[in-house]
Amino acid sequence: MSFKVIKPGFLATIQDYGRLSHGAHGMSRCGAMDEHAYAWGNYLLDNGFNSAVLEITFGSVELEALDDAFIVVTGADLNFRINGNPSVIWRNVQVHKGDIISWNSPKSGVRSYLAVKGGFEAETLFDSRSVNLRENIGSKIAVNDKLICKKSNNLGDKFISAQYIPNYNQYIVLRILPSYQFNEFSINQRDLFFNQTYTITNASDRSGCRLSGAPIAIKRDRMISEGMSYGSVEIATDGLPIILLKDAPTIGGYPKIGTVFSLDLAKLAQKQPNAKVRFKLISISESQSERAKFNQFFGIDES
Repeated sequence: MSFKVIKPGFLATIQDYGRLSHGAHGMSRCGAMDEHAYAWGNYLLDNGFNSAVLEITFGSVELEALDDAFIVVTGADLNFRINGNPSVIWRNVQVHKGDIISWNSPKSGVRSYLAVKGGFEAETLFDSRSVNLRENIGSKIAVNDKLICKKSNNLGDKFISAQYIPNYNQYIVLRILPSYQFNEFSINQRDLFFNQTYTITNASDRSGCRLSGAPIAIKRDRMISEGMSYGSVEIATDGLPIILLKDAPTIGGYPKIGTVFSLDLAKLAQKQPNAKVRFKLISISESQSERAKFNQFFGIDES
C-alpha cells in the first residue's frame, strides 16, 4: 500500500532511529528529532523501534491514501485532519483508500510524525532510511511521490495515557551533563550560563539550535577540531551556546560546556524560534537510569 503526496509542505522527510554507526566516517547521526513522539508512534502500531516514519515540520502537507491503512500521528498538533475533518493524534486510526490526510499550521509544537504499520519502505543508505539534506542523503518529499508501506490489518484501538502526551507550550529546562571542558569555564561564567534564560534564534534547524542571551567569556581563542556528540553544547566565539542536533557535523572546534541529556532534546525539537530555555545539571547516574528505562520500554537497542 502507499500514500501519494499532494502537498509536500515546508519540510517533510523520512526518518528512522538514526544512522548510528558511521560517525567515524564523518556522517551525522540523523533520525527523528523528537524521539519521544517517534517512539510512541511506532509503539502504538507494534512496530520495531527503528521503523521509518514521516517527519513533518510546520505542516502544509497533504497525502492521499491509495489503500486502507492503520496509522498513528504523534508529536506537534499541526491541525491533523482526515477528509477535512479534525482527527485524533497519539492513537491509532484507520484510513481508507481515497482518504485525504493533511497537516496544516502549528497549534502546538513544530514536528509531527506519521507512523504506519511496519514503517515506510524507503531506501536504506548507510544502514538507515533517514534523510539528511545537509549530506545529500535522500530528499524531501515532493508532489506525486509515493510513500510505500505494507498493508495492515485491524489492530484494535490503541492510545496512550494523557500523562505521557507532552505539553509543547510548556517552558523547558534542559538537563546537561558536564563535559571534560566544563572546568575551563570560570565559576562566574558557569553561573552566568545556568542562571540565565536563553532565547532560541531563527538560525536553528536539524543541525543545531542557536541561542541568544548574555555572552560567556571563553578562555581559548582557538582549539583543534575534535569529535562531537549529539546534544553537545558548544560555546561559539561570540560567547553564545549552540546545541548540536541530529544532523550536526561530527567534528567541531568550539569548547563545550556540556551535553544535553538525550531525552530532553525531544522537548527542544518542538520549540519554535523565540521560545525560552534554561539549563541545569544532571548526574550521570540519573541520566543513565532514565535512559535505560526508556530504552527498555520501547525495545531500543543502540548496539
